[in-house]
Amino acid sequence: MKGFAAFGVAVAITAVAAVWFLTGPVVVNAEVKPLQPSAKIPVWKPVPTDLAR
Repeated sequence: MKGFAAFGVAVAITAVAAVWFLTGPVVVNAEVKPLQPSAKIPVWKPVPTDLAR
């Protein structure tokens, strides 16, 4: 029974891959940029405690 289920999953994956390739796959190209500091990012400030004195 497990073999039949595995075969069914393999067929489903193959079908999805075939449909994706036949319909003209779209691959997203992400632009890679180095991170830069921004003033818009909130900053956590330490809360003074009695232990810090």
